[in-house]
Amino acid sequence: MTSDALPSRRSLLGATAAAGTAGALASCAPSGNEGQAGGGSAAPPAPVPSGGTPVRVGRVSDVPVGGSASGEASGQKVLIHRPDEETVLAYSAICTHKGCTVAPVQAEFACPCHGSRFSVANGTVLDGPAAEPLPRLAAAIDGEWITVAARPGS
Repeated sequence: MTSDALPSRRSLLGATAAAGTAGALASCAPSGNEGQAGGGSAAPPAPVPSGGTPVRVGRVSDVPVGGSASGEASGQKVLIHRPDEETVLAYSAICTHKGCTVAPVQAEFACPCHGSRFSVANGTVLDGPAAEPLPRLAAAIDGEWITVAARPGS
């Protein structure tokens, strides 16, 4: 997993290797209401029904509180954000505009193709051209691991 920068090929390959091991999904309760850009408040999008087996995408120690990273779960590119000690959020890393791979950049997720930016707190669009938020995935902290449930190849 990489943190706060565009992922290198080596780090994505490392995250892919870590994603191959299935883990137990201890809990996947959303963290409640999160602030949005513009001062409004709305709950993050509900996790998408994954139908997938939770897999380990990286160690909790790899993503500091307040930090973000990228990885892979069941062949799907994912973005991780850790807002506090007990919570981890996961989103599809595929931009809803043209399908490019979105990456964590500073305190947001950014698409390198056309400049769309997304909130780490809830996946909503901060700046277009994307009009739809990033789909949320079921995620949890399981001991020292971050697990994400995603459909294979989604």
